[in-house]
Amino acid sequence: MPIGPAKQRGMIAVLLYHAGLPVRAETIIDLLWDPKEKADHRPTLYSFASRLRAVLAQVGSERALLRVAGTGSYRLAIDPATVDLHRFRRLLANARDADDRGNPESAAEILVGALALWRGDPLAELRGPRAEQLRRSLHDTLADAHKLLAECWLACGRPHSVLAQLEPVLEAHELDEALARCWVRALRAVGRHSEAKRFAGDFRRRFRREMRAEPDIDIDPPGIRSSRSAPEVTPRHLPPDIADFTGRQALLDQLHALRGPVLPLNNVVVITGMPGVGKTTLATHWAHRQRQNFPDGQLYLDAGAYGLAKPIDPADAIDRFLRILGVPPDQIPVTLEQRRDRFEDLIGDRRILILIDNVLDSTQVRPLIPRSMSCLTVITSRNRLSGLSIRNGVRTVSATPLPETESMALLARIVGDRGSAEAGDLLTLARLSGGLPLAVRIIGEHVAERPRAGIGELIGELRHRLLDATDEDDQAACLTTVFDWSYRALRPDAARLFRRIAIHPGSSISSEAAAAIVGAEVPDAEILLNTLAKAHMINHDTARRYRFHSLLHRYALERAAAEDDPATAAREQRRLLDWYLLSAAGAVAVIAPEWSAMPGLPPAPEIRPKTFPADTDALAWCDAERDNILAVSRWAAQNGYHRHGWQIPGVVHEILDRYGGQGDILKLNQLALAAARTDGHELGEIGTLINLGTTYFAVHDYDRAVATFVAARQLAATTGYVEEEIAAAHNLASTYLSLGEVSRAVEIYEEALLACRSTDHVAGEAAVLHWLGEAHLRLGRYQRSVRSHRQALAIREQIGAKRGMGQSHSSLGALHLALGNLRPARWHCETALALHRRTHDQKAECDTLITLTEVRSGLGLNTEAIADGQRAALLSEQITDSFRQVKAATALAGAFAAADDLVAAGQQVRTARRVLGDLSGVHVPPLHERLVTVEQLILDQPPRSRTG
Repeated sequence: MPIGPAKQRGMIAVLLYHAGLPVRAETIIDLLWDPKEKADHRPTLYSFASRLRAVLAQVGSERALLRVAGTGSYRLAIDPATVDLHRFRRLLANARDADDRGNPESAAEILVGALALWRGDPLAELRGPRAEQLRRSLHDTLADAHKLLAECWLACGRPHSVLAQLEPVLEAHELDEALARCWVRALRAVGRHSEAKRFAGDFRRRFRREMRAEPDIDIDPPGIRSSRSAPEVTPRHLPPDIADFTGRQALLDQLHALRGPVLPLNNVVVITGMPGVGKTTLATHWAHRQRQNFPDGQLYLDAGAYGLAKPIDPADAIDRFLRILGVPPDQIPVTLEQRRDRFEDLIGDRRILILIDNVLDSTQVRPLIPRSMSCLTVITSRNRLSGLSIRNGVRTVSATPLPETESMALLARIVGDRGSAEAGDLLTLARLSGGLPLAVRIIGEHVAERPRAGIGELIGELRHRLLDATDEDDQAACLTTVFDWSYRALRPDAARLFRRIAIHPGSSISSEAAAAIVGAEVPDAEILLNTLAKAHMINHDTARRYRFHSLLHRYALERAAAEDDPATAAREQRRLLDWYLLSAAGAVAVIAPEWSAMPGLPPAPEIRPKTFPADTDALAWCDAERDNILAVSRWAAQNGYHRHGWQIPGVVHEILDRYGGQGDILKLNQLALAAARTDGHELGEIGTLINLGTTYFAVHDYDRAVATFVAARQLAATTGYVEEEIAAAHNLASTYLSLGEVSRAVEIYEEALLACRSTDHVAGEAAVLHWLGEAHLRLGRYQRSVRSHRQALAIREQIGAKRGMGQSHSSLGALHLALGNLRPARWHCETALALHRRTHDQKAECDTLITLTEVRSGLGLNTEAIADGQRAALLSEQITDSFRQVKAATALAGAFAAADDLVAAGQQVRTARRVLGDLSGVHVPPLHERLVTVEQLILDQPPRSRTG
């Protein structure tokens, strides 16, 4: 089935590579286009997605390609087992398991089937360094399969099969020692000794020339000892591999890429991560996969950084290595330097893999790392070993929590058949683990030990007891114990900050917010936060922002409850709320200076709120803190801080209203209204009612919006708050306008306009004039509409109201489009777009892009019109506004039709109809009418165009 042009094939290839998992649009773009190109490729990507859905529809999988709401990601919802790459990886893992169990015949049979799946060059349509890295990783995995098959066939006594298999492979991997050793062994096994010796000599010379190192390949035939004879002791000291190792393919590929198929420049790899994330399991599993590349043995050491015993001294660690390597105790030197020299002499150029687990810091592990490039040292640590990275150039791989799909898969393997029967409850349990393999195993064992209990019955128990759940025989398998070891290793001031910042209810915390909680200077707080991040007790989120893992957050709260004074905790909670309130008030004062300040802001001499040099800085802060502001506001309203519970939402409403979905804001304003009423603050109640009504209006719930604005208007009139009464009246009129009661709306607007002018409320006057212009447009009074909009624009320019200026230009653009004045319409729309993007007004930007799509299409600028329509469709999805989705899809359908792409136009019409079918209200008939007009435009095209 033809999939389309190269980049479209590349997109489906990326999604197949990550089958079933979300892939960010930025990742796909990086893999399809040269990173040096600065163009915005998202519209093109959106077009590819639409066309791929059409292709998938031909095979009955129209809904397989999904856009993951709120993440900017695409997901191909198919079973990975249907993709050749994932089948290949699974078969390779099965073959390794069979070989580890001593069954090379079965392993070889599996590998033959796996290699038959491999056809052509993988990911051939992808470009750039990231794509090249993916291809190298896949080719390395293919080479691993060939090596394992050769080893298995040699173990089964089938050297002729090895020679037939490896002959084409050797040409592509002419410096791979493991493949070369297999080739030499196969040649000798069939009696071609001189050919084996000649090949080994040629390989050694080529390897020395290219790699400037000595290869591990024996020139002499069997029975003749070379000068580089094997050591008397070949250690095999790796811990057993775990039988049900699950997932981690991306990390395994990353580790494999760092090592490479031949000797790399790096002979050390560090794996770091938080407690319980599975560093040791990952390192051990990967080390077992690398054994064939290290025929001289494997060493293992638990460095004891975290546990009941003290961390092992480097001199004692080398002592253990020397004894394992056969040095008699009475011949082991005394000092660390002497022991290290003896260790280096014993290692020489032997190929040994060394796994050093549970390391404290760079100082502890540095003396244990051999200098020889023929060895590989794998290190695991809960700390980032910055000293090794900075001084020695050591590469670090971070083990992060398992994604939900892999947590679910691991839990299902532990639980067994019960998992498939209770999949929904199993998913809930997997989510409780936070992706920590240790937590998954604790949950799995807890379920497995209770075969008569339903999985759903155990959810509540595990939700509250997961930190303490353990096996009575192994306290080290308890999450609290594992976390305790890291917590007790912290210095006191870092441990105190760890406990204190746990009160923050948001998803991430900035260094400024952390400083406000503990009453510290920001640089001092940042040093301690970085200390915690280095120990993986918190994680870096973005620059100067940090994030808790959910289970560590619960642990920190438990430690705070056990160790901290409640009065101190209450003061710190208030400091955090004051910091957010005053910082948000400062941001709004810069972004929208035309609006009145929040009344009754608290004096807070103990904190330093965030300050903002320009509106762009304030908007960036609001964008970064959006989720936290919502969380802090909810927490305040629900925990007795009623004044903060309505003031914080009231301050930021004008900003949060501009972008993102409205569902969270609606719930927040409902909580804020209850908080204002409990606080007994009339002005707070009026303002919150207006904000709540605005949110109802934004989600097209006009009946509730009317009731809320009427309540606000009545309360403001009763209590004498004139400015708030005007705002409630103006918003009430706008709701009537949306309900089609235009004359009623005009009457209220004109009353509000007189009130604004009599009280010198210029910002309110501009807002009323703007909506009065919209009302005149509905009544067909075009010149009066133009006049009202221009008056509103003039006032907004005078007071510097950038968001309002954007809205005025957008409305003037739509007005000129209605009048057929396309060039002025285009200028107003382009001016509006620049302002919308500066003020982060996503809803207004979406509306303007829809208008601009029609304008440019009318001007014959089809490519630009389609790009605008695609951006509008993308935005409408991001802000989850179904009405705007219909408008954007309809406008985009018209743009495609004007460009004679009637297949794409028809697809957009179907999208619009699908969404429209779920809508109701006064806006639906006009949307339906416009959609019918576009459909008729498509039908009126000549037959040749309709068929493409």
